[in-house]
Parts: sequence; structure tokens; C-alpha cells
Amino acid sequence: MTIKQAITLRNIMIILCILMLIPLGQKALGIKNKIQDVREAGELYAAGKLIAAENRYRLASANHAIRYQEEVISARLTELAPITGIRSSLSRLSLTLEDQLTVKDFAGIMESYASLLSLKSKYMNPGGPYEAYYRQLSADSGLSDKMTAGFRQFKDEYLAGLAAGSKGADSGADSGSTDNLKWSLLQIPADYYGGTAAKDKLLAARFKAYDTARLQALAAAGSFGPMLDSALSMEEAYKSHSYTAPWLGKQVQKSAALILNKDLDGDHTAAFAGHAARYRSYAASAGITSSKVLKQIDSSIARLLREGTRHVRGGRYADAIRLYSELAPVQDTSGETATATLAWNLAEPLRLLPGGEVQGSYSLTASVTDKYGAKVAVAGVDAGGKLVYAEMSGDGTVSTRSGDVIPEAAALSALSFDEPLAAYSEVPVVVANGIATDGRSIFTGYAIRPEGISRLFSFTGSSYELMAEDGSIRVMNTDLANGAADQTAIFRQVNGAYEFSELYQEFTYTPIDATQLELFPYEKVMLSCEISIDASGRAVARANGRDLLLQGEVPLFTGPATVSGQFGNEFGEVETELGVQSVPVFVVDSAQSLSLMAP
Repeated sequence: MTIKQAITLRNIMIILCILMLIPLGQKALGIKNKIQDVREAGELYAAGKLIAAENRYRLASANHAIRYQEEVISARLTELAPITGIRSSLSRLSLTLEDQLTVKDFAGIMESYASLLSLKSKYMNPGGPYEAYYRQLSADSGLSDKMTAGFRQFKDEYLAGLAAGSKGADSGADSGSTDNLKWSLLQIPADYYGGTAAKDKLLAARFKAYDTARLQALAAAGSFGPMLDSALSMEEAYKSHSYTAPWLGKQVQKSAALILNKDLDGDHTAAFAGHAARYRSYAASAGITSSKVLKQIDSSIARLLREGTRHVRGGRYADAIRLYSELAPVQDTSGETATATLAWNLAEPLRLLPGGEVQGSYSLTASVTDKYGAKVAVAGVDAGGKLVYAEMSGDGTVSTRSGDVIPEAAALSALSFDEPLAAYSEVPVVVANGIATDGRSIFTGYAIRPEGISRLFSFTGSSYELMAEDGSIRVMNTDLANGAADQTAIFRQVNGAYEFSELYQEFTYTPIDATQLELFPYEKVMLSCEISIDASGRAVARANGRDLLLQGEVPLFTGPATVSGQFGNEFGEVETELGVQSVPVFVVDSAQSLSLMAP
């Protein structure tokens, strides 16, 4: 039979009837089921089995095959709406939880847990009308088992990650993601650890192992600052999660003490100071006002400062200053450094001069302390023959001045400060001593004024002396280029520098005119004259047309002069143009030629 032969009108009608019977059968079955559900629901309701009754009424309400006792169904469902709400809420929460566990959404499961708690608080009130219904529906949903399995899964995974982080602390691996495991573990409710005590004990042990391993790794690597920073950030993170971690402070104390002791044992003062300063900063940020490490730092600093004092007393100034400099990051040692520097400068004033630390920079030096308003003053002759002066004030300020090249600097034998001249001049006076060819000394004095160094005097002699009453200087055995020895010259200041004034007379001579000689018998007098030699070879002094026969310390020179001596009422003869004449005899004590130029 072909398809064409089979498709007849009768067969088509038969097929259509069959197709119409299927929905009719389904409707009839639906009607039967609804009637049966309403009947059984009523029986369950009457028996007090409200959960099962609600389920039947709900099925009947969803069956639209026939309208049957719709008012009864609606009334019953309205009455049993809380059970419907519990059932639907648990169902939705169970489906959501399954999805969250599939994708390992920890934040999501925490939200679901919060929703579960909210649902419980609504229906699980002890003695409440829905407590029993909630318990049964919750058990039927299996939600609690799913929640327990989910939290256990996360807990085991996070604890394993934390343990791995502890072992990998030495590798310097990023700790950020591992730290987040701690906060997730803290969020897991205590019930899933076996209670609050069990949770606290387990997490404290795991957190301590992880944190301690990290801090120990940083300390072992010498990362002192990062260790403290890490500990501080850990404490702040724990605080933000309302958790205390007492092991952090204990581990920091232990590691810090070990590192600081290692610094001190190795005499690494700079490292100790840096570490101590970092620890003090950490302690301040952490609110730590007293600890063993702080006490260790304080006692160690005190001991090192005493060591610096011993260096100064022993003359090891550079060691003391270096020690104070190394301590500076943790302790203000400016006062100790200034004291050591002052002591060093007092012991070695040459250091104040430019380049004074270099041996051989200065051929001659002289210094004084607590003079001229300075704590210490020093003068020196540098390699180029220049006079250089430096002084340090009480506050440690150092000022320097440089002068000209000293004449015959290569022949200098000594350098000194002249205290009497300094007192008279009211500025420091430095005198350079040299040796002349005839064995006498060459004295060259310099005044050290604020505006610079200027020459004050220069003369040759065996010694000199300041006359305080008038500020003049007497130069003994002076060299006036006249060949005479044992002469004492007087120098006086003219325009800020000393110049030759006159020869010093040991006694006081009264200046007179030659015509007055007889009026001063046997008195010390001084007069001006012209010295000559007469025909007999005798020295004759002529003044105001009068001749005098010179005896005593008769000078070897002729010409204008000043002679000092006395007239003893004696007369002698001299050869003149008028012949032999009788003239007064003048006994000469000293004579000064007026034709000589002052040096």
C-alpha cells in the first residue's frame, strides 16, 4: 500500500478524532488530579499536617483544568502563606548557594549565609508558630548541609593557602593575596569551626605561624625597616578586622633585639643608629611607650656617648666625632660633636687654618686660647710664605684671614703672639722672627684686624720692648745702618705702623743752646752742633759761632749731630782760623749724627 492509497477521507477523520481525544484525556486527568488534591489537602489540613496540606493546595491552585473550590483553595493558601514563603525562600536560597559553590564565590556564600540568618530570625523564634514548619522545610531542602559543606570547603582551602604562604615567606612572594585568606577565615562563622573557642584557637595558631614566618624571613634578610613596616601594617589590618594579634609585638621585639645586638657586637654604630631610629618610629606609630627594645636602645646610646667622652679625654677626637656622627640619626649629638671639635681645636689649633690637617702645610705656627674674644686663635706661615690667621669663637664659628708674603720668609725661625702689643693695639699681633746676617734678629709684626692683616713694624735688633705709657717700642742693639752697636732705638706709630723716631737716651738730657753751657755745670745736657776735626786731630763741636772741645765718647763721624753729655767747668785749647783758643770741654756720653737716614 502506498502513502497515496492510505490517505483516504476515512483515515483522516480517524486521525483527527484521535488527536482530539488526547487533550480531552489530559483535561480529564487534570480534573481528576485537582479534585483529588483538594480532597487530600482538606484531609491533611484537618489532620494538622499543614506543610503537606499547603503543598496540595498549592498544586491544586496551579491546576487550571477545572474551577473547583477555588475560594477554599485561595483561603487555605492565604492562611498557609508563611509556609509557602518559607518553602520558596529556602528553595531560592538553595539554588543560589549551588551556583555560588560551583564558581567558588566566597562573598556570595557570605551573602547567602546572611540571608539564611535573616530567614531564621523571622521564622525560627523559639516557641513561635512557624518554628516547627521552618525546621521541617529546612531539613527537607538540605540547605544547611550544603552551607556546611561550602564553608568547610572554603575553610580547608584557605587554611592550606595560609600554610603554603608560611612556607613561602623566605621566597619573598607577594603576601597580599595570602593576607586576604586570613580575613576570609575570620568571616566564616564559628559554628563551622566547631564553636567560638575552637575557631579562636585554630586561627590564632595558623595566623601566628604565618605572620611569624614572614617577620622572621624579613629579619633574616636584613630588611629591618620592611620588617617593622610589615608588622605595623599587620597590626593595622588586624585592628580593622577587630582582631588582636599579640604575637606580632613579641616577634618584633625578638627580631629587633637580635639585629640591634648584632649591630652593637660588630661595632656597626651607624647601622645600630639607623635601626634604632626606625624602631623608635615604629614604636611611636604603634603606640608603644615602653618596651625592652626601647630600653635597650636608650642604654646602648648612653653607653656609646660615654665611649665618645672617653675618646675625647684620650685625645682620640676623630674617633669621637665619627661616633657622634654615626649616632646622629637616633640621637641629637650636635652638642657632643661641638665639644669634641672644640677640644680637638684646642689641642691642635693648626686644624683651624686652611689645609691645616695636611702635614707640612705650615712651616711655623703659634696659637693662644681664650684671647681676643676667641676661644682659640692660631697663626701660621704657609708653604708660600704667607701669614695666615684663624680664630674660633665660642659658638664654634671659624673665621680666617690671609696676609702678604713675609719678607725673607725662608729664614724665619719663630712665630709668636705679642700679648702686650695686642693689649695696646686692641687687636691680635703676630710677630715673625728671622735671623740677620750679623746674628741679630729681624722682627716683623702684623696686626690682625677685622678687615685683614697689615704690617705693624719691621726692625732689626737683639730684642724689643713696648713702652705702655706712650705705646712706643724700644729696640735694643738696633741696626740703624751706621755701623754702631748696642744702640737702643725708639719707634713710634705713624698712620697705624711703627717708624723710627730717635735713639733712646738712658738719662734725661736738658736741651740747651751752646751759649748756655756755663749755666748748667755738671748737668746732663743735649745740644745740636756741627762736628769737625781741628788741625791737631781733635774733635770740635761748633754751635752758634762757639767751639767746644769734645772728650769722652767722641763720635767717629763728622757733620751735623746731636751730642749729649756734661760740662765740668774745664777748658782746653783748639786750633782755629784765629789760632789757638781756649774753649769749654764737653764730655760726650753719646752722639747722634743728623746726616744719617732712618731705616
